[in-house]
Amino acid sequence: MPDYSLQRREYYLPFLLLAGLYGFIVALTGFKEAWELAFSVDASSDLVQSLLDASLSTPYSALLSGIVITSLIQSSSATIAIVIATVASGAISTEDSVFIIMGANIGTTITNTLVGLAQGHQPEQFKRMAPAILVDDVYKILVVALFFLIENLTGLLHWLSVTLVGVIERNAFAGGFLNGFPDVIDIVTAPVTARLIQLVGLLPISNGYHALVSGLGFFALLVVALNAMGFALKDYLEERSRAIIRTALLGKPVAFGLGFALCWMLQSSSVTISLILPLVAQSAIALPTVYYYSIGAALATTCDAGQIISYLKFGALGLSAGLVHILLNVFGALLFLFVPGLKTLPLLIAEGLAEQMCRFRYPPLLLLGYVALLFFLFPMLVIATVK
Repeated sequence: MPDYSLQRREYYLPFLLLAGLYGFIVALTGFKEAWELAFSVDASSDLVQSLLDASLSTPYSALLSGIVITSLIQSSSATIAIVIATVASGAISTEDSVFIIMGANIGTTITNTLVGLAQGHQPEQFKRMAPAILVDDVYKILVVALFFLIENLTGLLHWLSVTLVGVIERNAFAGGFLNGFPDVIDIVTAPVTARLIQLVGLLPISNGYHALVSGLGFFALLVVALNAMGFALKDYLEERSRAIIRTALLGKPVAFGLGFALCWMLQSSSVTISLILPLVAQSAIALPTVYYYSIGAALATTCDAGQIISYLKFGALGLSAGLVHILLNVFGALLFLFVPGLKTLPLLIAEGLAEQMCRFRYPPLLLLGYVALLFFLFPMLVIATVK
């Protein structure tokens, strides 16, 4: 008999995807306006600016803020969208956004790391999965560490992004599209955004808190919208994705392309990498394959539908911040795929860390401690102490 429940589910999934996309755009606009509202209220503007200054007081604290935020919401797409909206509002500069975006690149790896904890009760499977869990973390940490140093010394990523946006703006066709795209979106979303902010203004609270409530509300909407889009695509594609992975001849180039394609469709590098971990536990896929697959996923997460909308929604400012995300991952992929020595370094480090971890009596406890230290304790300690 046909599965009518499955047919009904696939019927409403496109509507869920469109609703999520609409909510995502409304949230982007609303979050920007919430920042502008915060800085328009004299009583709260100094407090808001002091909080931003504290988290952005040094490149280190900005980097670690990006890690913590992304780890908490488990979505680099949401973090990047928030950063772009904040840049567009004028609350932070594009220079400051570079280091937060770098942090988001690391924070997004927490999801697939936590997936490995689910195999903690099966020692042999956990032992096989541990290097695959760690290689994505190691790769992204190495990329960010390298470009953090380069950016501190030269400002390369910021300069390149601003230069490329300037080239696009000087092009008659591309520049017109960049300047006109937000207006088309605003026709559909601006009335809803304005009405939501108006409703918040009716709350019996002081003006200084209206911006805070609006910001939290639009942040929640952004996360819900991203999850709705992810659910719609994941529910439809996840089983198909597993079948593709199982049947594909996963050589390194194919693994890279497959990681890119699946992540672009699923709109989540964490979900994409998590799909492959059970196959690693069954010894069906080797670690180098996972490595190339994860680099493809990291690159795709910079240009999925949600990210492209974030980049274009706010014109030149939004695109310049978004290009930092793209350039970071493009350069990282080129270096760690083709430069001798670098291309094997993440594999060697991940295998060494996993081997040491698995010598411990309860390896999952070490992995849990690693997650707590890398994604929360160390970043928050540094943010609190570095001035």
